[in-house]
Amino acid sequence: MFEACKRVPNLFVAYRVSRMVTKELLVHLGCDVTTASSRDECLHVVSQDHKVVCMDAGMPDGFEAAVRLHEKFTKRHERPLIVALTGNTDKVTKENCMRVGMDGVILKPVSVDKMRSVLSELLEHRVLFEAM
Repeated sequence: MFEACKRVPNLFVAYRVSRMVTKELLVHLGCDVTTASSRDECLHVVSQDHKVVCMDAGMPDGFEAAVRLHEKFTKRHERPLIVALTGNTDKVTKENCMRVGMDGVILKPVSVDKMRSVLSELLEHRVLFEAM
């Protein structure tokens, strides 16, 4: 089991298929996972108990959701880490993620090993941008 995530709530927001697959990866690592299917549901559900928010960068309003999470949690140490999941390797996607205050980007396809590695780095250092 992945000790850094064990009994640590996470929130994952994405399209239906991606959400199911990524949830299973996180559960396999020992994470407690809460899912949401929209920006508004995410903003309503997420709390200080959540350590990481994984968000599909292609999701409608995904970037706006990140901005609104920053507004909801005015102190950086109170808000969960925000991680984009994307298959886009272009510079614009990475710049948009950084512009809205996301803490990291995980490129798809995502594997258990990749998720374990990225989450370990992210939880330890609080910021990570995978090379795109």
